Amino acid sequence: MKTEIHPQYHTDAKVTCACGNTWTTGSTAEEIRVELCSKCHPFYTGEQRIVDTEGRVERLMRRFNLGSAEEAAKLAEETARRSAAAEAEAEAAVEAERDAARAATQAAMLAGEAPPTADVAEEQPEASDSADGDADAKTDEK
Repeated sequence: MKTEIHPQYHTDAKVTCACGNTWTTGSTAEEIRVELCSKCHPFYTGEQRIVDTEGRVERLMRRFNLGSAEEAAKLAEETARRSAAAEAEAEAAVEAERDAARAATQAAMLAGEAPPTADVAEEQPEASDSADGDADAKTDEK
């Protein structure tokens, strides 16, 4: 190992979170500042909150003329409602198409024209006598 090329390792480096939580760890830096820790991160706390350190949410609101965060929440809610309505409409269209297909099949069956179904296997041609599929070659040789 070469000497004098490695940074100094601090076994008692102090880590400070924006929420005020502090702890010590090993690091090459003496002091570390973080924005989120396990005490305030939404994944660990179960809370849903916006951590906005640089005003990004407000800048986005101004950029797209969304107004306030409440208006953005309303817009998101409206979009979700419209998505759900469109999904329900598409599902109803698929169901109507299935019903129409069933009705057409029933009408054809009542008229005596049974449509082919997936349950009926198509007729398979008979297997040939030889391994290479050349049944006529054997009959010509005899």
